[in-house]
Amino acid sequence: MKRIVLLLWAVYISIFNAYSQSLPASQEEIEKCYTMESDSLLRMKYPQMGSILDFERDLQLKMTEVAERKKTLRTTDEVVTIPIIVHVIHNGEAVGTGLNISAAQVQSQLDALNEDFRRKPGTPGFNNSSVGADIEIEFCLARLDPQGRNMPEPGIHRYNGRKTSWTRDEIENSLKPVTYWDPDKYFNVWVVADLRSDATTLLGYAQFPTRSNLPGLSSTGTAATDGVVIWYRSFGRGNNFNLSPNNNLGRTMTHETGHWLGLRHIWGDGACAEDFVADTPPADGPSRGCQVGRVSCGNVNMVQNYMDYSDDACFNIFTAGQKARMRTVMEVSPRRSTLRASNVCGNLSAGIPVANFTSDRQLVLRGGTVNFNDLSLNFPTTWIWTFEGGEPATSNERNPSVVYTTPGVYNVTLTVSNAQGSNTLTRQDFIEVSSEGICSNSTNFNGTPTVLRFPADSTTRGYVAGHNSSGTGAVSEYFGNALGYTNLGGASLRFGYVHASSDDATVTVLVWNARGFQGGPGAVLERKEVLLSRIQQDINNGQPTNITFDRNVPLFGRGFHVGIELAYDGDTVALVTTQNGQSVFNTAWEQDSTGRWETFSVSRGYNIAHDISANVGMQPSVQVSASTLIINPGETVTLNARGASLFSWQASSGSLSTTLGPQVVANPQETTTYTVTGGGLDLCRTEASVTIVVRGTVSTPTPAEDQALQIFPNPSAGKYILTLNNNKTGAVQIDLYNAIGNQVFALQDVKSGTEYEKVLDLTALPKGVYVVAFTTNNQTIWRKIVKL
Repeated sequence: MKRIVLLLWAVYISIFNAYSQSLPASQEEIEKCYTMESDSLLRMKYPQMGSILDFERDLQLKMTEVAERKKTLRTTDEVVTIPIIVHVIHNGEAVGTGLNISAAQVQSQLDALNEDFRRKPGTPGFNNSSVGADIEIEFCLARLDPQGRNMPEPGIHRYNGRKTSWTRDEIENSLKPVTYWDPDKYFNVWVVADLRSDATTLLGYAQFPTRSNLPGLSSTGTAATDGVVIWYRSFGRGNNFNLSPNNNLGRTMTHETGHWLGLRHIWGDGACAEDFVADTPPADGPSRGCQVGRVSCGNVNMVQNYMDYSDDACFNIFTAGQKARMRTVMEVSPRRSTLRASNVCGNLSAGIPVANFTSDRQLVLRGGTVNFNDLSLNFPTTWIWTFEGGEPATSNERNPSVVYTTPGVYNVTLTVSNAQGSNTLTRQDFIEVSSEGICSNSTNFNGTPTVLRFPADSTTRGYVAGHNSSGTGAVSEYFGNALGYTNLGGASLRFGYVHASSDDATVTVLVWNARGFQGGPGAVLERKEVLLSRIQQDINNGQPTNITFDRNVPLFGRGFHVGIELAYDGDTVALVTTQNGQSVFNTAWEQDSTGRWETFSVSRGYNIAHDISANVGMQPSVQVSASTLIINPGETVTLNARGASLFSWQASSGSLSTTLGPQVVANPQETTTYTVTGGGLDLCRTEASVTIVVRGTVSTPTPAEDQALQIFPNPSAGKYILTLNNNKTGAVQIDLYNAIGNQVFALQDVKSGTEYEKVLDLTALPKGVYVVAFTTNNQTIWRKIVKL
């Protein structure tokens, strides 16, 4: 016996486990399935697909919706028929020999597939398990080709690939794009020669369904590769064909079709991991042979399940939970749901076409592009589109792209024709064009600016959105990015409190993708260090801290998070939020001391949003970075600009003349702000700046007592909240002076504890700039405020 091992790709060593099985010595090394690895590679190529957890979250929500609808409407499942086109990839052999497999072998596979998915009594696909299910999905061989002509061999497209072995990259990048048939009408299956990598033969792999018609994934991209790839010696069943022992009953195709319909391996591709189906017991890995009674993860494993790695003869069950999952995919997933209406299995020629279409988006940015996809039935030969509010206003292309520049809601009309006649469909109010342009600022903040501290009776001390005694590791704000922006150039964060332990103290602003658990922060996309001294100046001036990232952060049209990382090294910062209860969308997140992310509504019971804005766009912005932010006089700092093709520079000190080029080396003698202006490309933001602090050339840092006094919001229409947190108590005098030094307001109060808060109602005063003098214990702190 020869030990057979699962091929390991080095890039996935840390992700995927190796499993083994035993086969006769005459067999080559075989890998059962490569679907999960292939899915990871596909998501790397198309980041807009999101993670498989994104798909999982959306699918679970859809399954719940479908289940509730069935309860309400008391509907029953109808049998769904899926048309198959089998691309037989040969090397010039005669039909029925070698790689050019016979129609009988194709039919044998179709029979096995239907028996397995219909749980037909008296067949190998039947079981009497209490959780076994008739999936009520059937498969038919397509009788009509993409032009609507009757096929001489139903369901079979023969193609000379002129190769005797294939790698995945060759199949995905060369073979599939030139052979696939419209995946909205056909379930594409490629039957190929040895799928090789080194000495290992792969039985097959599938492409997972997508979550939605994301840009770049519909008419091109993953649509061109959608389907199942299978080794010709594991396709079909019976003794009359050259099939691989133990893989000769057609169950490889059943397994891969399960993946194509959204099922995962029964062991969840990890030790006792989750396959997201309640009625499939967990397992510590795949089963081999037919290990009936095998126990792992405290359960008897369901080795007969088609989504395990048992031998073909052992398989005989899909569960009710797997059925619910697959049928939900058939209802809601692009290129699955449209197959339900395909009539290519009919034995008559095409009739009058029936117009139908979709698009990659229905909500579009002003100036954005919508890609339309024809889904019409009965094989139209001409298309006439009318796009209200679009450019172009009409098109004769089958799948046109249209630009919308004016906000509004617009109709789309498609008329399709063939020799039998024509049909017209108008979708009313189909496209909504947002007033937001291709460059925008996005924020969830809409409330009263507040620096939240934990209440006195709480066991936690400090700031809710900042440093505190519970050791919060980071806080973030979630941006859903519903309009599909692709670039993040910078962000604006309003801080309410800062205390720096040194002149060069910093806080890190981070950008995460939103692929963590339940949409929380996932991988870090970008980080930026910001001097606390700069934040203090922004607070004193009543303005947010605006930052430019060192590069355009790619968003891929997906959601993301912006926030700060909290290091406990003697410094303190706190972000401004809404008042508790003013935000109900759960966009504010925090990371606890163990690294776990939760929304504030879950972790603290607070319904808030952070005062953070994201500078998003469909085009890049000019970026600038510096080798260091704080130096001694005359030291060298290197400045680098990105995002444009032409650059010019200016310095606030006047020490730098206008310079073309992306890099500047400077030796400032005093604190200097460098501003770069970019051009040569279409840009969202053409200007960016960075301030280099030179030690000894800036004003003395604000004393800690002064920093403890905060007034917000500032500017304000009249009401201000004054807070002071220090150990001093006693009488308090608050005086307000106008711009010419006249006292216009006075208040006496008492500070009885560490924390002090007072609301100043100045609505009766005229607009303008004022100065607040706060005196306690013979010390006066001055603050400038602006009344709007």
